[in-house]
Amino acid sequence: MSLDLTKQRLQSAKNRIDTYIDQNIFQWAMETVLLPARTDLEKSINDRAAEALKLEKTGFMKVDLVWDLRSEEGAPLHFYLEFGTGPHIIRAKGREQGGADALHWTGPSGESRFAKVVQHPGSQKHVGLVDGIKEERLPALRERIISETQNRMEIDSI
Repeated sequence: MSLDLTKQRLQSAKNRIDTYIDQNIFQWAMETVLLPARTDLEKSINDRAAEALKLEKTGFMKVDLVWDLRSEEGAPLHFYLEFGTGPHIIRAKGREQGGADALHWTGPSGESRFAKVVQHPGSQKHVGLVDGIKEERLPALRERIISETQNRMEIDSI
């Protein structure tokens, strides 16, 4: 009889801890993974790219880091930034197609540049960016979960 009661108490404690983790994992991941990653993206790419990085609750005690940076037309820019592109031509759409007659960008010395067509060299700069963030920051999240859980167990005398 005593063994059954002990098993029930242990299962109850496990369920309370699991629920505690599930209720807090999003906040811990926000502080440990998302906010530092956004700061890094702001520095390496830009503010818009950083804001497109988000956390999603994907299940019981589970979160995932998602990067969904899109152009005004809805094209998946995050995909091209993360996995890179080969060399390609970029053409101005033209006013008839809802765009501009010329492309515009700021050159290296700060001057405005215009062209109807440019040869983009492609990019491999951010290959595996989100996977790299996960690999780098998930150990810190695991440590946070362990620490918070231990603190909770001490407070609740579990």
